[in-house]
Amino acid sequence: MTVPDTLSVGLAITAYLQALTYPGGALVYKIAQLEAIKDVIDFTSSGGACAEVYGNMDDSQHHAFNGRVCDDQSWFVLSMCSLDTPILARQIYLVRDAVVQPFQTHATLGNAGNVFHAQIKPGSGRFYRIFRNGQWLRAHVIEVLTKSIWQVPGVIS
Repeated sequence: MTVPDTLSVGLAITAYLQALTYPGGALVYKIAQLEAIKDVIDFTSSGGACAEVYGNMDDSQHHAFNGRVCDDQSWFVLSMCSLDTPILARQIYLVRDAVVQPFQTHATLGNAGNVFHAQIKPGSGRFYRIFRNGQWLRAHVIEVLTKSIWQVPGVIS
């Protein structure tokens, strides 16, 4: 690859979330998308969960001679569910358990954007409440770190 491909990395993370299922086979998220969901209440009011993926940290540095570049990036994975009842709110713990699994299993995200390493940032997971679309929701966030390599096709000195 001779150019960075940040969008592919964000879309790969989102694709893992879209396909994520609980042990019984039910989908974890009613919707998972890169960037903000317009009205999360549509997806959480009946007991569902939703996820948003956001780019956070970004760095690009020459890694070695011959034009090799390493891009280090981090991504927030924000999960949300209803806070209307304790039963709906505690769904966030099931969501958390499901969402960490693909990032502990798929260390390269299928080489999306030439990712050679992906992991959950140590200490990044948080449970909290978030105010969205006029309502309080139960939320969980993790930060996923990715490392990609690409080749500059002719370094100019």
